[in-house]
Amino acid sequence: MAENMYLLKVTNDVASWVSRRLMMSKAPSHVRLATEMQLSNYGYPPNAVGALLQVNEDGLVVGVEGKEDVPRAFVPWSNVGYLADGAGLGK
Repeated sequence: MAENMYLLKVTNDVASWVSRRLMMSKAPSHVRLATEMQLSNYGYPPNAVGALLQVNEDGLVVGVEGKEDVPRAFVPWSNVGYLADGAGLGK
């Protein structure tokens, strides 16, 4: 099965969670998110930067930081394959 991979900016709201989860002294600028089911970027403007906006016990919220007019998506943990450091790809 092919993986669905997304490169997401790490926002300040989730930086401490990401650094703890990935056992890093500082959160990376970006993470790679692999999902079982494909996510949609429908409604994202050109050049929009997808971001990891929130994390809780139920899953993740992705969208565009500071742009509530861009559709956000809740991704339940059951759809997450893995989360990994993506700083090298975000440059």
